[in-house]
Order: sequence, then C-alpha cells, then structure tokens
Amino acid sequence: MLCKQKSIPLFKAKLKAHPLLNKLIEKDVLKLSPSLCINKLPIQEAQTLLDLHPLLVSQIANDDTCFALVPCGLLERFKAHPLHTELNLKLLVYPKGAVELVSRSTLLCDPAFTYSLNANFNKNLQYRLKYFDEYGISRPKESLLTNLANTSSSTFR
Repeated sequence: MLCKQKSIPLFKAKLKAHPLLNKLIEKDVLKLSPSLCINKLPIQEAQTLLDLHPLLVSQIANDDTCFALVPCGLLERFKAHPLHTELNLKLLVYPKGAVELVSRSTLLCDPAFTYSLNANFNKNLQYRLKYFDEYGISRPKESLLTNLANTSSSTFR
C-alpha cells in the first residue's frame, strides 16, 4: 500500500489521534513536557527537525482532519515556536486499509529495530559535541540540547 506525501502549514494542521492508536498506546509511559527552549531554535533548524519527522496519518476526513497513526507529541512542541506559522508539516497519508500495518510497523517494529541504536545515544551525543567543537562547527548549547531531550544537564557531559 503506497502512501501519498503532502506538505501543509503547521498552524493549519488539524490532527486527531486515530481511535486505534489511542487504544494501542493507552498504557504508554511518556515523559513529554513542553520544551520551553523550542523558541531558541532558529526557524531553519526547527523546519529541518520537522522535515526529519513526517507525520504518518490515515486518509484525511472531509473537514481536513488528519488521523495520526503515531503519537505526535513532537508536533505540540513545534506549535510552541514563536514562528510556528512559518513551519510546514510533512504528512505521509496512508489509505484506511493500512492502519493496522502502519501501527504494527511504527509502534512495535520500529522501536524494536532502533532499540540498540538508542541505548548509548547520550554517549554518542557527548562525542558528537566534542567533535563539533574540535572541527569549529557551531552547535547549540548543551543546555538547549538537554532541555530538548527533557533530561538533566549532566547527561551529555
């Protein structure tokens, strides 16, 4: 089943979690809080981050509401950006018949597949920060990164 790609202004996005998604993530433990530092990201970085995370949705309803097939807490953070009206959201629109396939892939297979990659992510980020400095490439402050990650300041040291 092929999906269609679509891009819409973030502020125009009407999102609603798909009823099946709500049931499947009912007992999820999430540690998402509003990222107050999102406004410190330049608009180009915010857009690049949004581009890295297209939202998977089922077919769009008559009133242009998209039914999200994955948890989209990330989007709420971007809506808090002072320039959110300039941001565009990429959508991957799947047909109604693909809801269970997409749910299986995104809620079970993807976390299992990427589990080992994320296990040492804080160490990888420590080294990456070091090399950005070594090569003279500008980078965000560690305080911004820890705020984005919703973690303590000692995580990346």
